[in-house]
Parts: sequence; structure tokens; C-alpha cells
Amino acid sequence: MNRKPRILGIGIATMDIYRHQKRMYPGGNEYNVAYNAALQGIDAGFMGIFADDAAGRILEKTLADAGIDTSHSHHEKGSSGYALVDLRDGDRIFLDWNRQGVTDLYPFTFTEEEIAYIKTFDVACISWGARVGADKIRKLSGAGIEVCYDFYDNFTQEDIENISPYIKYAFFSCSHIDEEETRGILEECVRLGARIAVGTRGGEPAVAYDGARYYSQDICKVTAIDTMGAGDSYISAFLSNYLSAEADEPLSAEDKITISLKKAAEFAAEVVVKDGSLGVGYDVDPENLSKIINI
Repeated sequence: MNRKPRILGIGIATMDIYRHQKRMYPGGNEYNVAYNAALQGIDAGFMGIFADDAAGRILEKTLADAGIDTSHSHHEKGSSGYALVDLRDGDRIFLDWNRQGVTDLYPFTFTEEEIAYIKTFDVACISWGARVGADKIRKLSGAGIEVCYDFYDNFTQEDIENISPYIKYAFFSCSHIDEEETRGILEECVRLGARIAVGTRGGEPAVAYDGARYYSQDICKVTAIDTMGAGDSYISAFLSNYLSAEADEPLSAEDKITISLKKAAEFAAEVVVKDGSLGVGYDVDPENLSKIINI
């Protein structure tokens, strides 16, 4: 391989606060993608909005300690994003969250200098929650940037139509629909322009489609401690392995996807036995959040 693949997360940095543990865990969709990419030996970066509170400083330092480039993140006055979380049988339950954090108030516009920076990466990962709409994704695509987009589980037909033409990789959370409907969504996404579309389905096998064939990958069964960040870890591992396969020995397109789906399932199984999204946590008093977050 000539060089390591490079993956950039653009979007959410948040603090997941577990009241029952009195612990807080850094996370957020693209934050998790970047962190997990670095764990897998990928050159990773994160572009987000960090608040001028203690939580914001912790969020950025956690990435810096992992060797992740945050040089093009913004720093704004305001509140870090946070979620109050409880766990029930390993599944996360969101009790409350900040609806007006700095990511909501100061979304990226993507300057020429920022676009030049993003182009140094092989892929830019963005999600529905990153406050980066279809118009901005179109702008990035027009600049020659390959985009991976996480549609979450609340995707609409309009989302699929407006975003699919401008992305290379698409991920959908499809545990609420059956396999036939999942296949239909993936097929439409690829028909509209995406190169590869993947639907994760909770405890059921994931499905992928590349315009030529469908793929299926069983989950790796483990006793989950915490499912927070499982989908993000899956995306990170799929991309890390897919991009590495492209840079290494020549493999068929089918083999690249098959291997990447398997590695993604294995890595996600490692993540769900950790506390929080990343297994990195800090003590906190949930009754005194104003000490760490500008509320």
C-alpha cells in the first residue's frame, strides 16, 4: 500500500451522560467514525463545532489524544451537545438532549480553504444529524469530494432522492423494516447515484448493494453491554477495510465488499461490549451539568 487511507468525519461532537453511572462518554456520529478509524490504523480527521465549555474541551482533547486531526474544527460560544442516557438491557434510552448546541447554531458553510482540506481525505463522512443539508453535500460532491452519508433510521423518500446522487457510500438503519423493503431502498439509492449502499438491520443480517448484486452479512453475536455507537463503528470499519483493500493487493469489487462487511460486523461486536460509544468515559454529576456545559 502506498499510503494509509484517510477518513474525515464532519459533524457531531456530543457528550452522552449516563445518569445511572454518573459518567459521561464522548461521542457523536462522525466523532465516533473518526475515532474508530484511528483505532484501526487509518489517518483520521474530524471537523466539528466545539463549544467554549468544559465538555467542549474534553471532546476535543479526547480526539487529540487519539492522534486525530481537529485543525479545521470551529470553536464557538455556546453549549456542547449532550444527551441524558439510560440503559435497558444494553439498549440506549435517550431521556433528554440539548436541541440548541453549537452544531445546531453554527453549521458549516464550507469555505474554499475547508474544501481544499477535505479533499486531502479519501472520504468525508456526514450524517443526517450533522446539519449538512443536500445543498451542501451537492457542493462537496461538485468539488470532487467522495461522501459517505448515514441516513439513520428516519430517512424519507425526499432524503433518498435529494442526497443519493451526490454520495459514494450510503448507510441506512433498517431494523424497523423487512429485508425486501431494505433491498428496495438500497437499489433506489444506487440507481440514483451512490456506488455502494448498506442497510444494517439490528440483530438481523446486514444487506448491501452495489448495482450488480446484493450481499448479506450476519452479525457477530455477543452479549451487548451498550449499543451506543454501534452503527458508527460499523460504518468506520467498513470504510477502513474497503479503502485499505482498494489501496492494497488487487481484489475483485465483490471481494472488497464481502471482506469489508465481515470486518465491519466483527468490529461492531467489539464496540457493543464497551461502555459508551468508544469506551472512553469521565466522571460527572448529572445534577450539576452547568459545571461542564454552558446550559
